[in-house]
Amino acid sequence: MPSYRIQPGAHRETDLRLEPFLFSADTVLVAAVASTKAPPPRRVGAVVVDWERSEKAERQAAAEEIIGVSTQIAPDTPADLRRIVEISAVPVLCRIDPWRRCGPADLEAAVAAGAAEIILPMVRKPEEVAEALDLAAGRVGVGVMIETVDAVASAEEIASLPISRAYVGLMDLAIERRSRDIFDPLHDGVLETMAQVFAAVPFGFGGLTLPGLGDPIPTRLLAAEMVRLGCDFTFLRRSFIRDAGDDPASAVGAIREMIQEMTARNPDQVTQDRHLLYTLIGGRPRPL
Repeated sequence: MPSYRIQPGAHRETDLRLEPFLFSADTVLVAAVASTKAPPPRRVGAVVVDWERSEKAERQAAAEEIIGVSTQIAPDTPADLRRIVEISAVPVLCRIDPWRRCGPADLEAAVAAGAAEIILPMVRKPEEVAEALDLAAGRVGVGVMIETVDAVASAEEIASLPISRAYVGLMDLAIERRSRDIFDPLHDGVLETMAQVFAAVPFGFGGLTLPGLGDPIPTRLLAAEMVRLGCDFTFLRRSFIRDAGDDPASAVGAIREMIQEMTARNPDQVTQDRHLLYTLIGGRPRPL
C-alpha cells in the first residue's frame, strides 16, 4: 500500500500549482481519476473521504432557509477510507467530525485506516487545532477549514500553527454570517485577507467543474480568481460528477487545461476577469 504525507511549507512562491481534489468514496470514480490507470494530466491531486456528520442536519436546514440550497451530509465510513487508500495513486485525505464532537476518535480511526491527512471542519478556536496537532504527533497532517466567523477572526493564530493546509468553506461561512450569497467573501475582501494570512501553507477555497459550466458564477471566473490569489488546491464541486458523465478523467483534464489558461493570462486579462467576477457577485465593480 502506498504511503503519502503532505508537508506544510511556503512553496507557493516557487511552485504554484492549483490542484483539483475529489470528494468521493466511490471506488469506480476514484479508480478513473486517482489510480495509476489515469495519466497525471487526467488525475486529481488528492481524494477526500468525508466523515463530517455532527451538526450537519442543523446546518442543512439553515442553508435551505438562508441561501436556498442544501449542504451535503457525509456518507463515508472507515471501511471506505481503507478501500480508497488501497487503490489511490494520490494522497487520500479524511475530513473528520468537528473536534469538539468526535474529532479525537476520528483522528485515530483515520490514522489507522491510512489517511495522509485529516481535515478539521468548523474550526472555532486555535486551541482545537493545537490539540489535534498534539494528538496527531506527526503521524498524519492536519488541515483546517476556515468556515466560521470565529475562525476568520483567529486566522492569524491558526496560521501560526504547523497545519498542512487551509481551506475557506464558503457555504458554512455564509450560514454563519447570515449571508444569502456564498460568494460575498470574494467581493468584500475576506478571501483576499485569508489568502495572505495563510500564504505559508497550501490554501484553497470554492470548487470547480467543467469549463463552460457553473451557476451562478461561471467556473472559469472562479478558476481565474483562484489563480490570482495563489491558491494551491480546490475541491471539485458536487455538480462535477454529474457534469463529467461517463468520462471523468477527460473532465479532470479539461479542468487542468482551464487552470493552465488562467495561469497564462496577461495583467489586463486578470483585471478584466476580476471586474467581471465582482460585478456578478456584488452587482457592481469592486475597486481594484
